[in-house]
Formats: sequence, structure tokens, C-alpha cells
Amino acid sequence: MFDPIDLNKLEQKAFSATHQDGLWDIYIGIVVLSMSFLAYQNASEAFPLLRFGLFIVGLGVAYLIRWGGKKYLISPRMGQVKFGPRRQRRKVTLMIILSGIVLMQLVLLAGTIFLSRNPQWASNLGFTHTGRDRERLLVAIIGALIVGPSTTLIAYFNDFLRGYYIAFILSLAVFSLIWFGQPIYLIIAALLIIVPGAILFVRFLCEHPLPPNEINHD
Repeated sequence: MFDPIDLNKLEQKAFSATHQDGLWDIYIGIVVLSMSFLAYQNASEAFPLLRFGLFIVGLGVAYLIRWGGKKYLISPRMGQVKFGPRRQRRKVTLMIILSGIVLMQLVLLAGTIFLSRNPQWASNLGFTHTGRDRERLLVAIIGALIVGPSTTLIAYFNDFLRGYYIAFILSLAVFSLIWFGQPIYLIIAALLIIVPGAILFVRFLCEHPLPPNEINHD
């Protein structure tokens, strides 16, 4: 008979195994790739609408790949797994923390807009006394610090070890995007996430063939 510690370790191991198919990596990578459409500058009046449409399409493609892959390729091989209340509490805790991070992002955005529309307030706070490069560096650092820790928290609460690598890549990409003003860094980051995920996905399918009863149903 297992003690509670052994059961928790078994549950953690089983939960970690749900991320070994690479679908999360592919999903995140496609989302990042979609965001690169919104990062281009100096577009015409009509082009932003096209870029936003491509962004929405990219999000849809990412969701369909992850949902379809889990439903039609992974679940027939691994079955459905239900986790206990401890895992559900971790999920709720993660949602609360992420909500706080999103709130902080909204406050920073609102503060930036307010200061841009009220130069006197910005001057009183000393923002206008810094050089343009220093301001951009500050924004780049803040952006990286927002993306990195939030992705790290997601990785921690989901026992997703590769999530720490993704958090590092995304932090560098966001910093480089803001500092250099080039969306190519998001594209590079997306490829660095998608390619390993695709390799994991193919290897997972090869190592976990369909059971005979599933093959007979096809």
C-alpha cells in the first residue's frame, strides 16, 4: 500500500507525462509566431487589419492543433486521466497568480497611457529626463520580466520542465523585440519552441503506437 507521499509523486509523474507529447510546445510556438504579425511597424492603414486577422487565424490554428492532437492522436494511445483535488488546487492557485500578473500588466499599460497623455505628470516623475534609449531599455526589461516569470509560474504549477526553457526564450525574444524593434526575434523564438515540440510529437507517436482495438476501429 502506498503512503500519501508516494501517491503524490505518482500523480506528479503522471501529470508531467501529459506534457511529453510536444503539443504544448507547438501550441505556444504558434501563438508566439502569430504575435509576430502584430509586431510589425510602419504599416499602411489597411495592413493592420490584415495582420490582426492573421493573428486571430494563428491562434485558431494553434488551438485546433493542440485540441485535435490530444483528441485524435494522444488520447487513443494514452487514454483519459483524471487528477485529484491537490492538482485541482494547484490549478486554481495558478489562475489566481496569473490573474494578478494580468492585472499588473493592465496597470502598467494604463499608467503608460496616462503618462503619455499627461506630460507634466511624466515630467514630475522624472520619466522625460531619461534618454530615449534608456526609456526603451527600461520598457524592454519590464516586458521581459513580465513574460519570463509568468511563463515560469505556468511551468512550475504544471510540472512542465521544458516550460523553463520556453520562459527563457520568450524573455529574450520580448526584450529583443522591444529593444531592436524587429519582430524577427519573435519568429526565431517561435521556431526554437516549435521545432523541438514537433520532434517530441513525432517521437511520441512512434514510441506509443495505437492499441490493436483502436487500429481495428480505423
